[in-house]
Amino acid sequence: MDQPLDRRATLRRFALPAAACALLLLACYLRTAEGTQHPSPWGYRLWAFSTLAYSDILALHEDRGGGRHAFPYLEDKVEYPVLLGLSMWWPSAVAGSRAGYFAATFAMLALCALGTVWVLAAFPAALPWAFAASPALLVYGALNWDLIAIFPLALGLLLWARQRERAAVLVLSLAVWTKFFPLLVLGVVLLTALRKSLRHALELGGIFLAVTLLLNLPFALLARDNWSWFFVYNRIREIEPSLYLLAGANARGFVAAANAVSAAVTLAGAALLAVLELRTRRLDVLRASCALVCLFFIANKVYSPQYWLWVLALIALAGLPAWICSAVSAVALADFVISFSRLHVQGDRAWALAAWFDRSVFFPMVAARYLALSACATWAFAHLLQKGQDIRKPYARD
Repeated sequence: MDQPLDRRATLRRFALPAAACALLLLACYLRTAEGTQHPSPWGYRLWAFSTLAYSDILALHEDRGGGRHAFPYLEDKVEYPVLLGLSMWWPSAVAGSRAGYFAATFAMLALCALGTVWVLAAFPAALPWAFAASPALLVYGALNWDLIAIFPLALGLLLWARQRERAAVLVLSLAVWTKFFPLLVLGVVLLTALRKSLRHALELGGIFLAVTLLLNLPFALLARDNWSWFFVYNRIREIEPSLYLLAGANARGFVAAANAVSAAVTLAGAALLAVLELRTRRLDVLRASCALVCLFFIANKVYSPQYWLWVLALIALAGLPAWICSAVSAVALADFVISFSRLHVQGDRAWALAAWFDRSVFFPMVAARYLALSACATWAFAHLLQKGQDIRKPYARD
């Protein structure tokens, strides 16, 4: 991992990509905010699928009754970790209307997107344009709340590169309890902390444990069933269009096996990273993080469309070739259009057309999705080791 640039150099690399990112975010907001005029949950979905402007932010706002949401976990089950549950809730407490709720939420997401561009600009080998100018921001920026987890993930990696290890682990812990699978990146960071000593790595692990208890213990004690729903839901959740369905697995009957396969593949990838790091002490944290998360996305039983934002942020951080980043953006855009066109066809109950669409358009797109993910993972795994000596051995700060 290269040393980050100073503030002035970062600003020079940030300005133009940030302007492009802001324009894409504005277009994203304008195309999606029209959905605030559709108060009926099913009516909103039919409109959003037909116009390719769907947002979970609006759909779940209505599913939870609109207005002020029930307080997460204490009053309501939430299928997300605690910080995301709170992020879904607070705009409903300060904005009295559907439009206000969406505007407040989107402002938070936009700031996180621009913060991610700043982090990318700070790494000399990263590609801020690959994220900032991607059409994926136009279609996925308001699809879900993922940007508020992507930013602390990126910021944590920047702090780590600047040798502020404790602050890095603190921020990465916040990312974990916003979307959870940043735990894979935190694991890579703690693995490389062993270069200094086992005690140092355990100390950093203790920070994660403290943050985990601080954020989760109150809800776990006061509303255990509601708080644990995130874990239960993800364990029993049906298989969505993925490699398992391409292979002919049953969406319900193969759930337990898919969970086991996903865990085994991800742990095998983590074990490979551990062996390489312990033998060479030259693991590149950015590329290792990219490789492991992409592998997880490949093996997982669910691939939510907005995961493309994670892929784009990670490959931009890892400095994958520009042609790969461009191809991933194109695949991500096609995946959005085809996935939500499928929902539109199903919403119209045109079952013969839906069957043809699945066979001839949608599942070939799913196959292309996994080819793109595999290309990203393969490149990152093939370029895991830093050249020369590890520049972070001295741990001069923190």
